[in-house]
Amino acid sequence: MVRFNGRHFTVFDRQNTPGAELSGVFCILAEADGGVLFGTAADGVFRYHHGRWQHLGEPAARRLPVSALLRDTDGGLWIASANRLLRMDVHGRVHDVGADAGLPGVRINALARSGDGALLVAADTGAYRLQGGRALPWAADWAGTNAVRGIAGDGADGWLLATDDGVYWRDAGGKVEHLQAGRRVEAVLRDAVGAIWMSLSSGDLLRHAGDGDERLTITGPVSPALLADREGLIWSGSTDGLHRVAEVAAVGFTRKDGLGSDYVRVVLQSEDRTLWIGHADGLDRWHQQRMHPVRLGDGGGRDPSVLALAWRDDMLWAGTYDKGVFRLDAQGRVQERIRLGSHGEPIVRALLADPDGGLWIGGTHGLSHYRNGQLQLRLDSRGQPTAVVHALYRDGDGTLWIGTTGGMAALRPDGTLRTWNAEDDIPAQYVFDFLRDPGGDLWIASDRGLLRMREGGFRVYDHRHGLPRDKLFRIIDDQAGNLWLPSNIGVFRIARKELDQIDAGTRRQLAVHVIDHSDGMPGSQGNGASMPAGWRASNGALAFPTSAGLGLIDPRIAGRYDGKAPPVVFESVSVDGVQQTLADRLRLEPGARRLAVDYTALSFRAPDKIRYRYRLHGFDGDWVEAGAGTEAVYTNLTPGHHRLEVQAMALPLDWSRQAEVGTAVMELDVVPPLWKRTSSRVLAGLALAAAVVLGFWLRTASYRRSQRRLGRVIAARTEELSDKNRALELAGIERDRLLQQLEHQATHDVLTGLPNRRAAELHLRQALERAGDRGEPLCVALIDIDHFKQINDRHGHHSGDRVLREVAELLRLQLDGDQFVSRHGGEEFLAVLRGVTLEQALERLQALRLALARQRMDEIAPGLVVTASIGVAECGPGQESPRTLLAAADRQLYRAKREGRNRVCGL
Repeated sequence: MVRFNGRHFTVFDRQNTPGAELSGVFCILAEADGGVLFGTAADGVFRYHHGRWQHLGEPAARRLPVSALLRDTDGGLWIASANRLLRMDVHGRVHDVGADAGLPGVRINALARSGDGALLVAADTGAYRLQGGRALPWAADWAGTNAVRGIAGDGADGWLLATDDGVYWRDAGGKVEHLQAGRRVEAVLRDAVGAIWMSLSSGDLLRHAGDGDERLTITGPVSPALLADREGLIWSGSTDGLHRVAEVAAVGFTRKDGLGSDYVRVVLQSEDRTLWIGHADGLDRWHQQRMHPVRLGDGGGRDPSVLALAWRDDMLWAGTYDKGVFRLDAQGRVQERIRLGSHGEPIVRALLADPDGGLWIGGTHGLSHYRNGQLQLRLDSRGQPTAVVHALYRDGDGTLWIGTTGGMAALRPDGTLRTWNAEDDIPAQYVFDFLRDPGGDLWIASDRGLLRMREGGFRVYDHRHGLPRDKLFRIIDDQAGNLWLPSNIGVFRIARKELDQIDAGTRRQLAVHVIDHSDGMPGSQGNGASMPAGWRASNGALAFPTSAGLGLIDPRIAGRYDGKAPPVVFESVSVDGVQQTLADRLRLEPGARRLAVDYTALSFRAPDKIRYRYRLHGFDGDWVEAGAGTEAVYTNLTPGHHRLEVQAMALPLDWSRQAEVGTAVMELDVVPPLWKRTSSRVLAGLALAAAVVLGFWLRTASYRRSQRRLGRVIAARTEELSDKNRALELAGIERDRLLQQLEHQATHDVLTGLPNRRAAELHLRQALERAGDRGEPLCVALIDIDHFKQINDRHGHHSGDRVLREVAELLRLQLDGDQFVSRHGGEEFLAVLRGVTLEQALERLQALRLALARQRMDEIAPGLVVTASIGVAECGPGQESPRTLLAAADRQLYRAKREGRNRVCGL
């Protein structure tokens, strides 16, 4: 048996649960007190409650095969065991009730309770009703005598029977509907929205609703395991495992749907409702529920990557990575190609078509205007920005807004140009999109968050206001009061009114709803620096390019299941590493040093979107924000009564909405040591008083003698304590020195004094996380000494060690400041360059290589010249983890060696 909490499975079997023969579990029954019953293949019934397992019943009951369970109102337990209906009383004694009631000796498949308290029995010869000690056929007049596999209420006083001849549904009014006639149905249920789910022996899971039947294929032979949970999810079991069916807010187009590439860059819908999709391998056209490839090249080669799209007057303009701009008709046929350069085509990232037939083209060349076959460069070096153009937006008054890698600009209808330089005039570096608000505000998507431009000033909404990531690629208004903002970790939905509340000071944090891979998106990483990086379709759906396909979001479904408080449970408690029995109240004995409590929220729809906080009342001054963490750890708790409270909430996060917050509480009693207890203190006080009285009596008898003796004792004890204190101080100093030495040896290379590979891996992980959070560039370089083995062979290993130390010292000098250098192994070194682009890294590493080649090493060996090959890679798509980034740098290192060594290669 396994327990699933939405994040991971916990196995319970005879190997890790002594006395629990759980290898064959045929049925599970949840009880009102939180306990769970398990019916097994041949070992009776087990009960799990508060972390404890109990084998129910008398010895004979512990060897029964169990296929169905139902708890009676008086505490008794109905048990379907092969061909018998048994009842276990509260004392564990088992009675064969079915035989006494006249129930046929056939296999029993399911049990249910009718509204009047009668027991309903599903058997291989039909359904039966047991009441008053007699079993009579039931439902034969409307469901026949087919084998009944399952019984379920329809939630409205009606009944559903899963039989070998389909499903029979009788509503409260007596109307009977026969579904899937002639097909064997293993299980049936009706969900909260009225749809009927049927698990068929053929391996199909069917959904029957007013809009028809929907078929879902379940791999492996199905089982009677079928469940609808409180979140609206449907769970189905088969021999291949557990299957979850969920209504999702997003779907996607990928290669499986005919898309030419999963790396989608742009999307646009034309007036005929055709969806145009630009990707890394060209252009596709979704028309009349089919995907059609659109060829841009005139040969059989690969089409260029499409990074920009624009539509006007039944014409599509497509901007490419290295082939200029193409004009196509509504059927996707190329009509014209615009070449932008005579010595290689620039990258086109933005297009905007004007009503007069003109076309604005933005990219690595700046901004051009094309009309009637004439191409004119509009942003050149004459005091105007030359940065890469990412976005173009035509305002209602005719102003052309231009987003670049160095800020933004506005071209007025009269031809005047106004620029906002990055950092100086606008609080952002990259500008990716614009949207004019009906109220006059201009919204700007940037690498520093969402900007609102009002009356010439800027208001920034970023991670400080609750944005999960600052870099945003697009702004789409869903016409329902929300802005949708794609990022590289999902699509954010923000209510406009919350932005106004932030400005008014009535709100501190935005409640950001994130749509990502867990909601059905093909990928969470959105693509930007291309135009348009998102589109609102005519039916209201939102399309967003991602690195794993085209995501399609239904705004009506997104957030439909928000607002429900997830139940929070404690999963385990350990004291000083020893597991404790779960209970509502925990007692910590004196001497307990470390308390660890694992908790989780039972949210199965999107467990990755649950956030936690906890507080130990009586110890913590405020809530501890745990994020996605599921463990609370405390050390050296003060004696007394404490109350641990854990809260959980699904994103978007707003703890003030307490109706949506799940809570669990555990009471803790920390027992004080004996000497801190009140009774001990009273006894100590009495003993002290008695000692004072006795001392006074003795003192009056021999005052002078005691005084001299006391003086000698005090002097001796003082000297003894002084000696011990000095010894302890020396021991403490020596221990600290040894600990510092051991800590340094654990993380540093003995020969060069540089951090070792272990320290480097930790630093690289932290640097990648920091770079991702701040949006900073990061490069990794591998530096390998050329022909080091020949140095060792010719001049000896001692000389080789001196060379390694010299190179290490040079690396320290050349790569100072905020950079990190370590010995990666052998003659190889690793450098982590934070805040440095690939171009900057290549420049610095080239200087390092030249400095090493010029380094004189005659003291090691006359005429010795040492060179190095260097491979460098920059963090980016496909190179975001330590493993992939190091692998990329290693490939560049081998490239440097292949090309002749003593060089720097980068990617």
